[in-house]
Amino acid sequence: MAPQPPQRQPRPRKEAVTLPVWIPFTLLFLCLLAVAIFTINPVETAREFARFSEWEPRAQRAVAAALILPVIALIGLLFKRILIIRPGGSAWTPPPQRKLGERVSLGVFLGSGGHTAEMRALMQGVDRRRYSPRVYVYCHGDEMSLRAVADIEGGEEKQGKAGGYSLVALPRARKVGQGRISSVFSVLRTAVHVLLHTFLLPLADAPLSPWVDVLIVNGPGTAVVLVAVAYIRRIFGLPHTRIVYVESFARVRSLSLSGKILRSFVDTFVVQWPQAAGDELLAIDEDVVETPKGISDEPTQEELRRVLDEKETGCVYRGWLV
Repeated sequence: MAPQPPQRQPRPRKEAVTLPVWIPFTLLFLCLLAVAIFTINPVETAREFARFSEWEPRAQRAVAAALILPVIALIGLLFKRILIIRPGGSAWTPPPQRKLGERVSLGVFLGSGGHTAEMRALMQGVDRRRYSPRVYVYCHGDEMSLRAVADIEGGEEKQGKAGGYSLVALPRARKVGQGRISSVFSVLRTAVHVLLHTFLLPLADAPLSPWVDVLIVNGPGTAVVLVAVAYIRRIFGLPHTRIVYVESFARVRSLSLSGKILRSFVDTFVVQWPQAAGDELLAIDEDVVETPKGISDEPTQEELRRVLDEKETGCVYRGWLV
């Protein structure tokens, strides 16, 4: 009888790190104190702050500390919260177990050009009866993405009800060749639109349901903004969107900038070439780095895929276009 391969032991789950109780209570106290001061005599208080430069240095430092320290504490709390709720963190919750045939709403980001072509190829294999309704997010003026949606849906009537699909148009976060300074303003404008369409309006309509159950993104900078806004519900502990990032087919040996940014924050990170996993898996022509266990000197695609899928890297190889 052939020996059975050793069973992989599940990685022990880390315990959530509790934060000092006094931090949130201090922030709440300072907010209430500020509200009380302005409520008692807002005009006189405003006049006093207008003469801030005339105050004694000790008073200036005390007021500055009272204003700056809560902000720093709040940023620290937010950073800590993001670290523990991201996939692999101590407070991360696994996806819910769904019943066979249960409908799941799906969001699809079409990044234009080659990104749209790849997403269209991916969507050809999606069961539209199960993943319904569908929301296609595209950038203003992207006619190619609109034609791709028509091709995917096969002329189905656009609607927001179950069984149909809807469209969300966003301004592009960054154009090709755009300067860094102007990119900041365009990203902020995109963030405002994403916040409105994927957080505020869905929150007002159904507070206990996420905008979509699953969101698929695959590349451009606008995808980073989508993921960032999707994390707001996670931060507040609300039912949230599960995010799948599919790296571009063109990224054979390295990840794109968007992939490097989002890799640690999406629930599933998919590469279409095993070499694109970078540090997590040795590329076939890398001789200076120690070869992972189970890989031969000249690894085949099957060996690379097996090692990548077995390692707990948060990265999955699914070369559906390879």
